[in-house]
Amino acid sequence: MNTETVNNGIEVYTHRLFTLADEYIQERLKGKEEDVQKNFRDLIFFMADRIEKPDNSEIELLDGLFEAYTRVCARYGKLPTLECFSWLVKIDRNTFTDWQKKEYRSSTAHSSTVKKWLNICRGFTVDELSNSKFANPNLIFIAKAAYGMRETAPLPALETENKRVLTASELPKLGNKSKQNDITELPNLSTSSGQLPDLNTFNTD
Repeated sequence: MNTETVNNGIEVYTHRLFTLADEYIQERLKGKEEDVQKNFRDLIFFMADRIEKPDNSEIELLDGLFEAYTRVCARYGKLPTLECFSWLVKIDRNTFTDWQKKEYRSSTAHSSTVKKWLNICRGFTVDELSNSKFANPNLIFIAKAAYGMRETAPLPALETENKRVLTASELPKLGNKSKQNDITELPNLSTSSGQLPDLNTFNTD
């Protein structure tokens, strides 16, 4: 259940998304909450059809929706992305980019808010890489392609979940922020154990 218990012991929903998540589990999954992760996109579309979407100008309300969305993602073991959030609020993903670059709504908080969302999504990705027991080349590629990360030193061979060993040449490059090209660099990922190190020192400023 996605409720929270208040002082008098009553369980309440703190956001409409949490109510819809439980409705989805009962209606579509027959109460099997463990099946949410593999049906997560369907859950998002279920929510999108039932929420009252704020107007695009109401960035504070959209920001509140994003916070609730990230909590739903965390609850069900999914990484938040702006792509998935765009499905929820029915705003074209390219519109977020326009806001971020101040090509539209430049006089409001839209740009800084989208940058905050992007940094939150990036932070989830870094945390996932930091705590992974195995190399995930797909996630490393996404970190590079979607969030501009790269690794500045050669990687050792890393073992994947299916026990296949990946060499450094098979992995995308991840990494500090270059002032000239605005590429974010991660700390050195090289380890002697072959496992990904702690990336909690990553700076998104």
